[in-house]
Amino acid sequence: MRKEQGIPEEQPIIDNMAPLYHVRADAPPMLIITGDRELELLARYEENAYMMRMMKVAGHKKVRIYELDGSNHGQMTYPALPLLLREVQALSKEIMHKK
Repeated sequence: MRKEQGIPEEQPIIDNMAPLYHVRADAPPMLIITGDRELELLARYEENAYMMRMMKVAGHKKVRIYELDGSNHGQMTYPALPLLLREVQALSKEIMHKK
């Protein structure tokens, strides 16, 4: 059915408002941060892990996921900030070296 409709194998069939709908190899670098899978919103960790997997299947080279053990959805902001800062700093250095 996918082939008949011209839908690539790595393209999830999800409405165009969902992040998974926009899976593509040329997306910007992506750091996915999620709460503890046992404390997070129902299936939120799994949805994020699937997003990372599908980005890799599509050929994206810079996608990673961090699971913040011990944090639920509302508790992950502050533990995530150092991870985000480190990611931005690393990407900034990489961009500067390419110039």
